[in-house]
Amino acid sequence: MGLRGSELKAAVAQFVEQLKPHLDVAQQCGVTIAIENHGNNLIESPDAIRWLAELRPSEHLAIALAPYHLPQDPERIAGLIRELGDATALFYAWQHGSGSTKAQPKERELMQLPGRGALDFAPIIAALREIDYRGWTEVFMHPFPRGLPIVDGVANVTAEIKRSAAYLDTLTAA
Repeated sequence: MGLRGSELKAAVAQFVEQLKPHLDVAQQCGVTIAIENHGNNLIESPDAIRWLAELRPSEHLAIALAPYHLPQDPERIAGLIRELGDATALFYAWQHGSGSTKAQPKERELMQLPGRGALDFAPIIAALREIDYRGWTEVFMHPFPRGLPIVDGVANVTAEIKRSAAYLDTLTAA
């Protein structure tokens, strides 16, 4: 979107205002609307994420935090998690790796998964532990083109997800 500073904060405030009727329904239904920090959208930068958390009028509005769309600095991501505290409802265990927008060898594509790419999830998991995060965590990646399985065969997909989950489990236990 390209907005920064006070323009960005005003746009986030307007977005939050537009969500209020939806948040009323979410509250009545006992659900949370979690907004992902997604590239090329209003809520993409750390500042936009912080302002969404700061301006949210209800605990029924939260963040779906996707490290993939942030600078791949584990300490900065961990710091953002600490700042957000209970405003994070969903955590995508997902890193940028080699990206997801072009064809590449499967081994490079799989670098989006925790434990495969360069992003050190240890500080991130430590920060989630510090804030007593109890939300949903999803091991995630986008294959290219979209709609394909991450690898061939259900057993192989399961093995890849379990591999990443085991990596995260070792960090959680540490």
